[in-house]
Amino acid sequence: MKVFKGVAFIVLVFLSSLLGTVFLLFPFVSVAWLSPKLWRKIADRLVGFWLTFPCSLIEWVFGVKFRVTGDLIDRNEPAILIMNHRTRLDWLFSWNALYKMDPWLLTSEKISLKAPLKMIPGAGWAMSSGSYIFLDRNFEKDKPVLERIVRYYEGSGNKYQILLFAEGTDKGERATQLSHAFADKNGLPRYEYVLHPRTTGFRFLLDMMKKDKYIKNVYDLTIAYSGTIVDTEKKLLAGNLPDKVHLDVKKYKLEEIPEGDGCEKWLTDLWATKEKRLKKFYEEEERLEASGDRFEWPETTSGIGYSVAFAFWVLASVLWISAIYSLLWVKIYVAIAITFYIASLKFYNGAEFIFLKWFEEKCNNDDISKNK
Repeated sequence: MKVFKGVAFIVLVFLSSLLGTVFLLFPFVSVAWLSPKLWRKIADRLVGFWLTFPCSLIEWVFGVKFRVTGDLIDRNEPAILIMNHRTRLDWLFSWNALYKMDPWLLTSEKISLKAPLKMIPGAGWAMSSGSYIFLDRNFEKDKPVLERIVRYYEGSGNKYQILLFAEGTDKGERATQLSHAFADKNGLPRYEYVLHPRTTGFRFLLDMMKKDKYIKNVYDLTIAYSGTIVDTEKKLLAGNLPDKVHLDVKKYKLEEIPEGDGCEKWLTDLWATKEKRLKKFYEEEERLEASGDRFEWPETTSGIGYSVAFAFWVLASVLWISAIYSLLWVKIYVAIAITFYIASLKFYNGAEFIFLKWFEEKCNNDDISKNK
């Protein structure tokens, strides 16, 4: 039964993301050229609506419980979210937590991800359309990407919360050994439950957003798991999900974070505290003490959001597949849409850079018009 659920989850997520990208997002691509700001509003909402679907599957199909505590993330203020990266799927589980706090956070959160993920048909293309941040984990290569994307976020007039995994990668065996080697070389303690954070990228992003006056807060997210830790996609496919996901949020105002080099020390000290919290969690009581305002959201998600998303994506996927099977013009349309996303990867390194290019051209044209 677990395997059936795991396979069903993967198939439903893959098909719905692929078909949604083709039939919901692609028809509005021309809007990205005509009105980049309007495109952002449309794409953000469509991507956010799709994110509700895997959230519903995780809670309904797998019965995963979520204990979400701490401070409320304000979707009306630009911010950086920093979170420990225990598994490759932490971002997937974080969506359920954000939905509990405020469903609209699914439209305003932007995630920094490994660049190869943009090549996944459907989900990768949708995240490119959502202008998520794909990084190569090479600071010199990633700097200009971060600069362009933050300017894009600011210029779009939207307030986004950027999820940054400060450790740079998930806590796999190889990453753990590298973190231990770094600790030994620099006279630091070895961590069992987190990796030593990469401070340079965090400082650069924070300084840049402060310079552009596009940040209000930094939120520290701590994620932990009761039961199975899904550290590989193979476990997900086998239907082995955690019994409960714990996520605690602590809000820091900008004035609480030191300037310059002190910012990097602040992050390393924060991670040392996070290691202690997680050690206590896994070795003693499997409970994270609530931070900040000490909110605690109900473990059972209420409202009709999950029901609407589940019904829409299942029904729409069936209808779209039927149309592809029976209508020639739909087959041609699908081929054109898929060609666009593949070509954008080959020639522009992803659809997000096409949308960036159109936005920058629009801004330049507007500046020229104003100066005439």
